[in-house]
Amino acid sequence: MKRGIAALGIIMLLVLAASVAGGYPAPGFRQVSVKKPDPQLFAPTISISQIKIAPAAPGNSEPVTVGVKVKSVANQEDICGLNETNFKLETITVPPGGAAVIIENVFATSSTAVNQPIDCNFWLNLAPTWFQGQQYTWLTGTYTVKLWYVKDGKQISSEIFSFRV
Repeated sequence: MKRGIAALGIIMLLVLAASVAGGYPAPGFRQVSVKKPDPQLFAPTISISQIKIAPAAPGNSEPVTVGVKVKSVANQEDICGLNETNFKLETITVPPGGAAVIIENVFATSSTAVNQPIDCNFWLNLAPTWFQGQQYTWLTGTYTVKLWYVKDGKQISSEIFSFRV
């Protein structure tokens, strides 16, 4: 009888040890799982305000200028102080034989009033890519690109848009 009680005591200790180690839930306790919120729900939004094609034209590599604004979803405020490292461009489609599109320059726009601070809108100069020291030229047709907002090296949100040269 003593052996039976000792064996039962050892089995109960093993079950308790396994439940503490996470193998089985302890009797009477519930396990609660917590899910992280989807980061895309809080991702900033990118809006394209304007696309200036001229002076870009078929046969040249002059930039297409795109007006961009990035807005925080959390506090509904524009995100200021961005530069080239905060944007990445992914070429989706180009005219047959056309080159990928790259960001040549990013600069903040100035407000129209004199002596006013720079606002939180940005101009992006887009141009055909380079290869072995030579820049490609625009071809007649529609270019579709995905613009990414990048923060701390991570692609946070994107906007797809098209323009025709």
